[in-house]
Amino acid sequence: MMELYIEGISHNGEGVARTDKGKVVFIPYTIPEEMVTAEIIEEKKQYSRGIVREIITASPFRVKPECPYYYQCGGCSYQHVEYKHQLYLKQRIVNDTLKRIGGIYSEAKFIIGMKTPWNYRNKVAWHLTRAGNTRKMGFYCFRSNELVDIEQCPLLLPELNKASLLIRKMLPEIEIGEKSSIMLRHANQHAETMVQFIDCQPEESVLKELSKAIQSIYIRQKGKSKLLSGKGEISQKTGENTFALGPEDFFQVNPEQSDKLVNMVQHYLGLSSNAKVLDAYCGVGMFALNIAKDADLVIGVDSNPSAIRNAKKNAILNGLQNCQFITGSCEKIITDLKIRFTHIIIDPPRAGLKMKFINKILSIAPELVVYISCNPATLARDIKRFATNNYTLTKVQPLDMFPQTHSIENIVLLQKSIKD
Repeated sequence: MMELYIEGISHNGEGVARTDKGKVVFIPYTIPEEMVTAEIIEEKKQYSRGIVREIITASPFRVKPECPYYYQCGGCSYQHVEYKHQLYLKQRIVNDTLKRIGGIYSEAKFIIGMKTPWNYRNKVAWHLTRAGNTRKMGFYCFRSNELVDIEQCPLLLPELNKASLLIRKMLPEIEIGEKSSIMLRHANQHAETMVQFIDCQPEESVLKELSKAIQSIYIRQKGKSKLLSGKGEISQKTGENTFALGPEDFFQVNPEQSDKLVNMVQHYLGLSSNAKVLDAYCGVGMFALNIAKDADLVIGVDSNPSAIRNAKKNAILNGLQNCQFITGSCEKIITDLKIRFTHIIIDPPRAGLKMKFINKILSIAPELVVYISCNPATLARDIKRFATNNYTLTKVQPLDMFPQTHSIENIVLLQKSIKD
């Protein structure tokens, strides 16, 4: 046991302290400027991990978590922090990361939060386990493969919690394997819900009962999805367009903040009628379709064939004829197209961009690049690469897409420098 002063916060939302020998200790569920008694549970060469045994001096921003499972479930990291202070801490993380990794000393704009930071998620994946006659449905413990049995999650839309409770009652009638899970997604256009049984098998009685309340029911076995009931797609309205979503399609899970994100991207691009735009990692076309009315041509690229199929459907659904969607790796497609794009949107996975793709973008030299990222570290690394190749960082806007968690969405505007 040792007494430690929490001096900072990590990108994972853990408090950061130092021992009297200067070694860093990461301690979850603590807040900067608290004094705590902690037990070291893991020793590494460069750092240690601890758990709180006593809060000696509590932060004035400490609050009681909304969720009774918070200290067991690994899904959230900030419920013990007042929401306005959560935003402050995330802002601090963005600025510190940009300086430390990217060498960027301009301050990010203040993070855009939510008025009500609860019940916002429109998608959830519940894990399932069984031991004898006992069945559990929930999320994994923090840094563990042990499942926490959870009845409701305060981050989910009420419709998803309602559907989850219905499925929970039917668990005895679902054959569960070693890695079974259930995905639920709700869409706002027609108040539709979708369920996908992943590596588990519901009995016919389950399907019959669920079909009364759920509009699309899928099963996924050995990596292949099959529609069991319903029309197969549900409709989500984001920005000015409607998107048909299947069970495999990536789409932002926070509808309220997604609208803000789309509006911000449109504003940052400031398109003219002759603009030619590449939407890299386009998914089902959320950005591409919402900016199409302001551009001459928009081309979306994604390696997911299902996403591209639905992006094409969505272009037709919304009556947009100046959008093209192509399946493949971004760096290859951008080379094959040989188009001089004036604007490029990038929304990559957490790993960020490959240097090969950045070099392709630099060779095209678009006027503006809008980079959307949920990982400040890889974002800072990639911004630095652009900044050393004739691009100026104009704006950094954090957006709280995932309240109560450590995740931070950032929207960055990079502008091609004008040489004398």
